[in-house]
Amino acid sequence: MHRNSRRRPYRPFGYYFITTNVCEGFAVLNRLDYGHLLEHVLYFSARIHSSTIIAYKINPDHVHLIVQIGKKGTISDFMGSWKRQFSRQVNQLLFQEALSNTVYPGNDVPPGDDSNRRLVTTNNFRWQKSYHSHLITSHRDFENHINYILKQQKHHGLEDNKYCFVDHGHVFKFK
Repeated sequence: MHRNSRRRPYRPFGYYFITTNVCEGFAVLNRLDYGHLLEHVLYFSARIHSSTIIAYKINPDHVHLIVQIGKKGTISDFMGSWKRQFSRQVNQLLFQEALSNTVYPGNDVPPGDDSNRRLVTTNNFRWQKSYHSHLITSHRDFENHINYILKQQKHHGLEDNKYCFVDHGHVFKFK
């Protein structure tokens, strides 16, 4: 194990609150096609890993997620799966856009969008290598994290609350 690695607590059928960031803070997840793609990749990975997505909020440069890990794999397996798959697909899209030069003619960044200059010119999307995970251990903790996700629009001053999902029918069951 690398000296800077952190052992993550793992509990089969455990509930985890997760936060992960786009590398270098690029605000790309608010693009309509990327937001929808990320939603699909999250659900696909959850199905592969027998996990259940309880809630998520996709912000322009980071994601909050509550997931219940199933009988297959660990939280690290699930996170690696969807982050890898999403990055691969976004980089394919960026490459295709660069070939057709449909995004920004002349490879220029649109006015007021300097934060994404490297992404536009290098066509290389990445997540930060790690992520924050918190094992939810009580109903109160679960509700606090659901409310945190629901308040992200106001917290970040976003115009709308797109890419926010909460399964209000899910009942927290700590095993």
